[in-house]
Amino acid sequence: MPSVKFIHTADLHLDTPFKGLSVWNSELSRRLKDATFKSFKRIIDACIERKVDFLVISGDIFDSDNKSLAGHLRFIPELKRLADKGIPTYLVCGNHDPYNHWIKELKLPENVYCFDPEECGYKTFIKGGIPVADIYGMSFGESKITQNLADRYKLSPSPAPVSIAVLHGSVGEPGPHASYAPFTVNDVLDKGFDYWALGHIHKSRVIRDKTPVMIYPGNPQGRDFGETGKKGCYLVTINEGQQPSYEFIPTQIIRFEDVTIDITGVQQAEELDLKIRNACNSVHDHDGKTNMMLRIALTGRTALHSKLELPGEIEQLTELYNEGQLSGDSFVWIDSIELNTYPDIDPDELKKEPGFTSEVLKVFDRYFLNNESLDSLINSVEKDLVNPQARKNLNELSPEVKRSLLDRARTILIDELTREK
Repeated sequence: MPSVKFIHTADLHLDTPFKGLSVWNSELSRRLKDATFKSFKRIIDACIERKVDFLVISGDIFDSDNKSLAGHLRFIPELKRLADKGIPTYLVCGNHDPYNHWIKELKLPENVYCFDPEECGYKTFIKGGIPVADIYGMSFGESKITQNLADRYKLSPSPAPVSIAVLHGSVGEPGPHASYAPFTVNDVLDKGFDYWALGHIHKSRVIRDKTPVMIYPGNPQGRDFGETGKKGCYLVTINEGQQPSYEFIPTQIIRFEDVTIDITGVQQAEELDLKIRNACNSVHDHDGKTNMMLRIALTGRTALHSKLELPGEIEQLTELYNEGQLSGDSFVWIDSIELNTYPDIDPDELKKEPGFTSEVLKVFDRYFLNNESLDSLINSVEKDLVNPQARKNLNELSPEVKRSLLDRARTILIDELTREK
């Protein structure tokens, strides 16, 4: 029975600089600089170790038109490593690396096939002298493609036992990504393909888990805190006449994660230290080998709230936990600690006590219970702002944000009124 095994990756965005990090030093910069290339190397290693039949890349190999010569020179040798093992690569160009902008300048190794943008073409993979799989693809010619490219994918007159479609585009809602080459699942259900190897979305998503299986592998290396979670590629196996099977393979060199730590009831610094260290060492799905970049949010009511709010305290804590992290083979680096804690005081209990604090809290309650009163309060603050943009931003706040600000103001006031106590 004819069968194929291949790795599907996409959105490599090689040569992408890391961005949006609050703390930098030269050693950290050095460790992160080559992460996208190193993750691609892991993909090539996986192809060789798993003895796959071929590699599929569904677009956006490079990040933009400004591809460095060094980037090209590091990309080609990895493809050649596969070619030397007799493993072909099939790729399409996406919106970040359109065909007409770079591929003609690059001499691809033998056994590497890039589909052109003029029409949907196909290549037949032959194993043991027998045609086993047809791989279909169509590149982006320019960076913005708004037409439905999936419509152009059609099986050949005499298709091989397995048919794979490689497409860079948007199926359904693209989330934070622009909608390029949009199509729907229903557009392709009856086209006869076994597997749709998709690219463009930077989060791993199995769009359809039965024939035709449709998968976005996501980018194999996150580049900032907007791309958190595990990153990697998919190992896919297809036997003629059977549903494709697939397995996720992690490939990231560094993983970004947002971590929330509830420190309610924490009374001493040692308790806080234990909470933070335990959280750093127990990130969900952490494999112990991948470098970690964390943004930590401290929440809850704690007796340490006032201490944590002192100028420079959070920065010193961050430095403490990062000490020595870059001296080993892997690290867990805290990019920032955000303070969302409250004093260890119950406002409802304070309201039962006589005095000024109780009366102030009752005023806050009236604003919480009456949206019109809260809007009026916000508007009165707006008049005191000199900056026009600040006034505009304040005027556009959602009801939820307004209540959040009111809650934060109440917390600050409680802290000040009860500081001595």
